[in-house]
Amino acid sequence: MKISVVMVDGEFRENTYGAEYFSKQDFPEADYEVFWVEYYNQVPESVREQEKVTVITLGHSKSEEYHSSLCFNAGIKAAAGELVVIPDADQIVEPDFLSKLWEMHQQADNLVIYPYRYDELENDKLTNLSFEELKRKCVLRNPLNYGGCLSVRKKWLTEINGYEQHPFFGTGFHANGLDLYTRFKNLGLAVMWTDKLRLYHPWHPFTLADAEQYNVQKMVIDWRFRSIQYMALQGIDAARNADASEVEQLVKEKLKAQENRKQSNQGLVKKLMRKFS
Repeated sequence: MKISVVMVDGEFRENTYGAEYFSKQDFPEADYEVFWVEYYNQVPESVREQEKVTVITLGHSKSEEYHSSLCFNAGIKAAAGELVVIPDADQIVEPDFLSKLWEMHQQADNLVIYPYRYDELENDKLTNLSFEELKRKCVLRNPLNYGGCLSVRKKWLTEINGYEQHPFFGTGFHANGLDLYTRFKNLGLAVMWTDKLRLYHPWHPFTLADAEQYNVQKMVIDWRFRSIQYMALQGIDAARNADASEVEQLVKEKLKAQENRKQSNQGLVKKLMRKFS
């Protein structure tokens, strides 16, 4: 098996284009597989009707907050492909996407590729999903979209012990794309951003991010960057987990310092208000 495509969901997808378009690639049928990993239980019929797609349901209770890293890691464990491709599941790709991606990865063994994602604009809606219109109307809004799509050999995902499953990242909103990017760089892999491949992303309402949780995750990522650390604190193989005590203490101290500054600023504001009232 050459390629494994892994897409994830938590019963929130407004569309499932990825299941359809990654099932219709011109790459040899026997040389690639497609996984759809659901955190809870319900899988859209539009996914199940794709014969190429293997569905994995993790069966978590709806009382548990969605944790995409568990889905990604389940897909990585199941993947038989030499190359693992992890796209956002609501994107459209052309039929030769995997063929071109495979060819690019033959340049170097240690390559990580991030294709650019082109977004439909809310004020310039698509009238159809033809590639002609997608190319004309979709625009590159974020050249550093770490979660749009990545591709890398499975052995490197195994080397870093997969996505981060630590509770720091156990929230419906997560910066695990940036975290993984940082860990690949720390491992010494060659990262390539490319516009030779395009992902098309139809518009849909965005969910507001939890800024506080993102703040914590950025602390962890900054710690990784400074310490050149690339192993998951809690990853696919528990026996290979990195020691989390240092970064847990660091986050605790930084959060306490932020809270002290916040209280100090509030006290200063009250003092000024009394002075000028």
